[in-house]
Amino acid sequence: MVEQLGSGPVLVVSQQTVLYDPGVDGGMQEQEEILYYRYPDQFRSEAHGPGVEQIRVVNAEGALSVVDGKILGETEELFGHFKDLLLYRDTELLLERLSGLGIELKVVSLGRYKDKIAYVIGAKYPDESVPQVWIDKESFRPLRLILEGDGGGDAPLGEIEYSEHSPLGKTGFYPGRIQFFEDGVLMRMYVLKTLDMSAEVADQLFDVAYLKTMYEPISPTLPTRLPGSDLDEMKRSIEDFKKTFE
Repeated sequence: MVEQLGSGPVLVVSQQTVLYDPGVDGGMQEQEEILYYRYPDQFRSEAHGPGVEQIRVVNAEGALSVVDGKILGETEELFGHFKDLLLYRDTELLLERLSGLGIELKVVSLGRYKDKIAYVIGAKYPDESVPQVWIDKESFRPLRLILEGDGGGDAPLGEIEYSEHSPLGKTGFYPGRIQFFEDGVLMRMYVLKTLDMSAEVADQLFDVAYLKTMYEPISPTLPTRLPGSDLDEMKRSIEDFKKTFE
């Protein structure tokens, strides 16, 4: 799947980010946001909105979130995991990320989402009460990612929906619309504007350790780890899933 994002070392995505909030005028705020994917495991986002600037960085060392020049956290937010299905090319790394999200990799079923038949990894269809990922059976493109809420088992589930895939390079695709739901309520939406696979991006922009020296630190990083298990069958499914992005 992931190779279909393109063969370049860095993919730069320009998007419009819409934040839904009934407490603001019009019930929503819009931001301009740039996403940087450096394969196989580095990610950066830069968001600019009314009165706020936010930077988020993820690499093998951990994560960092900076708002208006100050570090607010060193862990990934729930919806920050949208990029996991789009960034991680290595099968073992992708499996580790999915397992770290609480997805039971040995549980696989077939389900229907809207007009598509999909592989459901992590649950027996139609159970949507546990973390799971949905993959289009025909195209192997991601359709949905359902995650446990930040508050644990008692928190509302978060759902990320991928749709309107746009061409990327000669054979690749990238989702033109990504929507984020909490307990069934739309909270956020990403709308694709442009894709660039030729940009030069400095290494330091992805260097969590370096960036910690540039901003005031606040909180520690919380790592995750994949438990050992027999994943041969699941690895074959992930390999097919990855071929979508070749």
